[in-house]
Amino acid sequence: MQQLILVVACFGIIPLLSRTKISFGVKLFITMFLVSALNGLTPGMVFDNFLGIFRSPASVEVILVVSIIGIINGLMNKYGIFDKIVSDLSAITKNVKILFIFLPSFIGLLTMPGGAVMSAPFISNLGEQVGMPKPRRAAVNLIFRHSGMYFMPYSGANLLLHAFFPEISIYKFIGMNSIFLFGMWIYAYFLYLHDIPVEKSVPTVPREETFAKIKSLAVNLSPIYICIALNILLGLRFSVCLIASIAIIYFLGPRKGFVKLLFKSIDKNLILAMVAIFFVQQTVLSLDGLIGFFSAMFHSGGYSLLAILLVSVFFGMITGVIMAPFGVILPLVASLGLSENELMAYVYFIFATGFCGYFFSPLHLCQVLTNNHMGVTTCELWKEYRYFVLFTVVFLGVSFFVIRMIFV
Repeated sequence: MQQLILVVACFGIIPLLSRTKISFGVKLFITMFLVSALNGLTPGMVFDNFLGIFRSPASVEVILVVSIIGIINGLMNKYGIFDKIVSDLSAITKNVKILFIFLPSFIGLLTMPGGAVMSAPFISNLGEQVGMPKPRRAAVNLIFRHSGMYFMPYSGANLLLHAFFPEISIYKFIGMNSIFLFGMWIYAYFLYLHDIPVEKSVPTVPREETFAKIKSLAVNLSPIYICIALNILLGLRFSVCLIASIAIIYFLGPRKGFVKLLFKSIDKNLILAMVAIFFVQQTVLSLDGLIGFFSAMFHSGGYSLLAILLVSVFFGMITGVIMAPFGVILPLVASLGLSENELMAYVYFIFATGFCGYFFSPLHLCQVLTNNHMGVTTCELWKEYRYFVLFTVVFLGVSFFVIRMIFV
């Protein structure tokens, strides 16, 4: 219990550190050094925890994949490929409701910190055309932008799940966790979009040009889906498959200066954040008292769900990063020796509660940047969210117990 209090207290300094300009990865390292010192870990043990990150092939693979994804994001942005995707989709359909859903969703397929700001201008313009209030525009942009976190097997969250439970297909996790996503999407559509008159829509190209736009959209999206296809068909690691994505971008854009731009697109802060998250994992696993406390809670019926709920929401809220609660909880769950069906049910609950803590956090970078672009305050956005928050809580509880009843 003492170690838990110390860990919670140490993570409580992250909101204070957020007032500084240091990166999230550095904040996590500072927090973990403080956790280690207060819990009596020697410098040798701390250094061994750090080296443990690179001894694990799964950890190294996740860091590599996230690093390459950061490069692909940078290249697609610099070459204007995201803008072409938006232009093609806007030309293909005249249904503004479809655009509200798929514009942020497509841009969100390549997950990146603060990525919602890339779709915010388009959603803001669409919202102005149909008279949608600014807080609602911000909510729509944020809700539909985060689908990639669920669907994409190379998203950081899904990669972390697979790193802890490599014996289970990553696509099983995606299928299970997508239940929560679809529930949110359906409710968000009826809450925010169903009353929009379709006749107030953006202009479209003539019918004879539609096929050409569909072909263009498929080509511009190819760096995103080619790596998934290679992984499914050939079983190659994502770090290898993503090389094909970079090769396609090379042929889609101006080739002159490509190598220089590739190196400029390396996101050092993103890499540091991933290393820091795995350092959290290694540190947590070395705290025997904390592991023992949570293990007792996990094995005591309803208290296991309460423990997951509190830890997921707490660490998600104070960090604004979904992988932070995962880094704390997943190693604890992995040590319990659950059956595959039990594990799938628990992972569903962990993913959903961690997502809620992260998504509604005032430190969530996508929320901060979207609000800033659209001129919306956090209070205005939260007022817009009030029914959506209630639904997600109720749907999470009901869906988890249905899943648990069916699979466990």
